[in-house]
Amino acid sequence: MLVSLRGPIVLLALCAAPLILWARSAPLDTRFGGSYSTLTSIAVLCALAGTSAFALNLVLGARLRFVETLFGGLDRMYRIHRANGQVAFALLLGHGLLILASRATISAGTALDLLGPGAGWTVFAGVLALAAMTVSILTTLFVRLGHEVFVYVQRTFGFIFLAATYHVFTTDAATAQSAALNGYLAVLATLGIAAFGYRSLLGNVLVRRRRYRVTAVNRLDDSVTEIVMEPQGRPLIFMPGQFVFVGFRSIALSEGLHPFELSVERQVFSFRAGEVGNQFHPFSITAAPGEPALRVTVKAIGDYTRALRRLEPGADAVVEGPYGSFSNWNVPSGRQLWLAGGIGVTPFLSMARSLGDRSGQSIDFYYCVEHDEEAHFLDELEAIARRRADFRVTVVPRDRDGFLTASRLAEEHPDLASTHVLVCGPPAMIGSLRAQLTAAGVPDRQIHAEEFGFAKLDRTGSGAGAPARRSPVPLAALVGALSAAALLIVVALVVAGAAA
Repeated sequence: MLVSLRGPIVLLALCAAPLILWARSAPLDTRFGGSYSTLTSIAVLCALAGTSAFALNLVLGARLRFVETLFGGLDRMYRIHRANGQVAFALLLGHGLLILASRATISAGTALDLLGPGAGWTVFAGVLALAAMTVSILTTLFVRLGHEVFVYVQRTFGFIFLAATYHVFTTDAATAQSAALNGYLAVLATLGIAAFGYRSLLGNVLVRRRRYRVTAVNRLDDSVTEIVMEPQGRPLIFMPGQFVFVGFRSIALSEGLHPFELSVERQVFSFRAGEVGNQFHPFSITAAPGEPALRVTVKAIGDYTRALRRLEPGADAVVEGPYGSFSNWNVPSGRQLWLAGGIGVTPFLSMARSLGDRSGQSIDFYYCVEHDEEAHFLDELEAIARRRADFRVTVVPRDRDGFLTASRLAEEHPDLASTHVLVCGPPAMIGSLRAQLTAAGVPDRQIHAEEFGFAKLDRTGSGAGAPARRSPVPLAALVGALSAAALLIVVALVVAGAAA
């Protein structure tokens, strides 16, 4: 429990620190003495917390190893990254609207003057940054983007942050009243800009990656492909269950794909995979640690994974990683249940193939598929089970047995409440089984889920592993509520000012 909260607690403390420094820099009664000063002070607090959260989100997005460790794995870190980005946007939007509300206490014209270049470059930089951030956020929420365009939209946040930083440090505001506050924000801004430069601008130079060459492309059926790569230098060292980001340099991919696609019907605007040479997609490793070759298994769900079926032996691959903490090596108990759904079998393949090097574990593996013939690698898994009495495999075809449930697991395993459960598959499967297992008495700390869709399905359903796209409704509702509340304040104050 402490590990899962460690990262969020640090993040919250770093975002709260500037609020404390601001509160200590001047008497509070002078800052909340009237409607104008109160609205301005609340707006400043939103700006301080929002700017801090924005800077820290750039740090989270850089995929730094020590930050991943702090959050207990990249999957957890990216969940916090998503939520923190939403909070940062809501706070900065609130800042802008509350500043307008404070100026509206003087007159409507005074408030509206802030929106144009006539207010000066300091203010206008903040307006442009907020407008650009709003467009980028709404684009990622409500437009179905291809993976490559999504990545580039995300990279715009670094440039937006530069404009926001210029606004913060050239505004004659609270930072001028406190050297400590000014210095603190300067440190956070520097960290955010440095992280953005490290990952997005200088990634090809600074990010450590290893070169591989594709030696085999095994098409297991009409949609599943195993890709085998051999190292061109020192091989990757990883734990079973981890994943990597891979960029392929393939003639077949580039010849078979067009650089742009615009489809009104599908609401897709995309740079095509293979035509953008600096794109990396995430895949679970299916090889065991110590194997000479690196293996990944891909299901053709979307554009990129379908395109990978064209991949030819001899193509170059650039590998970054490993990432993730979803591994039987990280589970303290030797009594484990492994639950895989469809292509969610990939991390378990690496774990099963590594069992020859581990002892003292008793594992029951449930492999859930739609139909029996979709249970790929079953012969190999059953061969491992024949060699090891402590490893048992059960296939659960949905067309015959229905969905796997916690009640079935409890019937077949009386020790379920004391067992550690590892589950990987579609988000709906993970959510359902987690709720059922918790209700069946399995403590939440004993349920380990690979929820980072980067190891399974990317945003467009086109990867062997991207985070499942969450519904935009929670953020849209939050932003809408904040916007409506702030606009009501503006209207009320403008009316009050006009009446006066």
